[in-house]
Amino acid sequence: MVHGYGSRMWLATWSTLAPPPHPVGGRLKPSNDMSTKSYDAAAISALSGLSHVRHRPLMYLGSAGVGVNGLHHLIWEIVDNSVDEAMAGHGSTITTTLHADGSVSVDDDGRGIPIDPMKEGPHKGRSALEVVLTETNAGGKFDSDSYKVSGGLHGVGASVVTALSTKLEAEVRRGGQKHRLVLQAKKERKEIVPGVPTGPITASGSIPKSKTGTTIRFWPDLSLFHDDQGIPFDRPQWSLRTISDRFRHKSFVHPGVTFVLVDERKKGEHERFEWCSSGGVADLVTEMTADTSVMGQVVSFQGEDGDVTVDAAMAWTVDGRDTSIGFANGVATPEGGTHVNGFRTAVTEAVQKYIADRELLKEKEGAPNTRDIFSAGLMVVSIMLPGPQFAGNSKSKLMNTEAAGKTRAIVLPAMSRWLEENPDSAKKIADLAISAMRSRTKSNAEQAAVRALLGKGTKSRNGLPAKLRDCTHKTDRPTELLIVEGDSAGGTAIDARDPSFQAVLPLRGKPLNSYRESIERVVRSLSDLILSMGCGIGEDFDLDKFRYGRIVVVADADTDGLHIRSLIKAFLYTWCPGFVESGRLFYALPPLWTTVHQGERIYLEDDAAKAAFLAENPKHKAHMGRLKGLGEMDAVELREVIGTGRKIGRVTIDDPAGFAKLAEHLFGSKSELRKTWFLQQSGETLTVGGGR
Repeated sequence: MVHGYGSRMWLATWSTLAPPPHPVGGRLKPSNDMSTKSYDAAAISALSGLSHVRHRPLMYLGSAGVGVNGLHHLIWEIVDNSVDEAMAGHGSTITTTLHADGSVSVDDDGRGIPIDPMKEGPHKGRSALEVVLTETNAGGKFDSDSYKVSGGLHGVGASVVTALSTKLEAEVRRGGQKHRLVLQAKKERKEIVPGVPTGPITASGSIPKSKTGTTIRFWPDLSLFHDDQGIPFDRPQWSLRTISDRFRHKSFVHPGVTFVLVDERKKGEHERFEWCSSGGVADLVTEMTADTSVMGQVVSFQGEDGDVTVDAAMAWTVDGRDTSIGFANGVATPEGGTHVNGFRTAVTEAVQKYIADRELLKEKEGAPNTRDIFSAGLMVVSIMLPGPQFAGNSKSKLMNTEAAGKTRAIVLPAMSRWLEENPDSAKKIADLAISAMRSRTKSNAEQAAVRALLGKGTKSRNGLPAKLRDCTHKTDRPTELLIVEGDSAGGTAIDARDPSFQAVLPLRGKPLNSYRESIERVVRSLSDLILSMGCGIGEDFDLDKFRYGRIVVVADADTDGLHIRSLIKAFLYTWCPGFVESGRLFYALPPLWTTVHQGERIYLEDDAAKAAFLAENPKHKAHMGRLKGLGEMDAVELREVIGTGRKIGRVTIDDPAGFAKLAEHLFGSKSELRKTWFLQQSGETLTVGGGR
């Protein structure tokens, strides 16, 4: 049996690692449009009880899982409820506090959750506050009179937090009084029953009626959250950086709302951070382009079409790449969706018309297409709409058909007007699009040459690389393409793998940094990998043709191994758009140290885990052996790394804007950005969430 040791989490989410920035000014202007009716118990409707959330948390947490990401998801749910209040024009400050005892509190200055009795339905007579916190599908989000737009999980957020916590305290400031409710998990007949009230709602004190709001404090049940090996956490794995990044980007999407984060976990060293944006997503685009040259200025658009509101911004950069980032009701949509499509369509039509009206094309030349126009464009679009429909539990893609048309209707006239009013910038954008179109026309022939080059690189009869040891695909498990470094590690991996679902491909040395390389160089360097994947690259990439369920990069637990993993990520992110976002990229987490403790062999991930182990076991005398590189391991040892008892991490993109900026810093052409980033990270711990 293989044991992992230490509380340090492994890097499984590639995200922005810059320190929390200083806030920008701006306050929320109250809106009377978003909430037109009273907010009381009558606005709360309940559809079903909190039956089995505790037993099946994945049904409610979705892709966040029950690891570090799932823990943070509890914070997001409570914060999103406060954001919904602010979006409805009630409240402007949301304060999240990480307490020393591991609990988290979220405070807002909204109207306060209703505390009066329910007037109808199956929960008639119960306090609306108790129903909201203990019943799934209960909340003002089901009543269009209370919230016209919402980013929450259809009203289940607060109750799910209750179900997955040992204790939850709610304080509501409403009607000139403070109201308090305490919910506790209790053991009944060998079963843990969450959300049991310790008593009735109590009212205390007298406060000004104008002072309203809600404070929710919860203590997560750590027995329900665990690391990649299924070992429950011994303490909450709250990441200051993860939470900071989340709130920073929320401030851009919700201009005027102040997000405050207070960290009280260190005795006597409380930290406080604050973010507030007055410019909306235009501020985000400005921040993302701070390290590069922008052609002209950041273009921003705001508008309404019925009950849909759009805030969008875009910039073209001298050495940029096509980057599209979307938000729907404050939720990031890393796979885009109809709102992103509507924005891109509008900008494309406006630029095409500008080019045609001025006859900038040569005879018989076709107009630049969307990809040409956005070839060096960075766009962010945030849409607020009622009844958002997302693809899957992860909310990674907006599906509402009306979002495309309404976004286009708002952006097209504004973009056309901007091009007319800014002739110098417009000419540069048009020239860039035409240049990209001409390069694309040339690259069509190059793409055909690439296909021929890939064909020449094939040496086996089945059209696959000779070095690939394929799997039989005779299994119900997700198949894997194991990428290993060098032939020596490849040979051992072939002996150690399970051939029913694991294919092995050895790479020769470190891969090419393909972020800004030509397609010919990429193919020459990575032809074996491209052929093994079977889904093409660039214009030919088709995720549905990927031959396996996932890729697992198996590299040494040192800086060289980290470099290899990073270069593979860069290749997939650049040349296989959507692959990393689909959650199909994993990497093995080989241990660095091993020893025998209490008669059982244990494995320690790194030097930090070793130090933690020795600190907790000062009398440990057994030999502490440093494991060899993967190429020097025998099949039995390597099986611990790639076999069923292994520890692997999944690469996800939770922050598309931060990811795009980080990729440019790490893999772009400006070495000074790389140097600055590494200097900033000296001594930092990379924060993560894992996957199996």
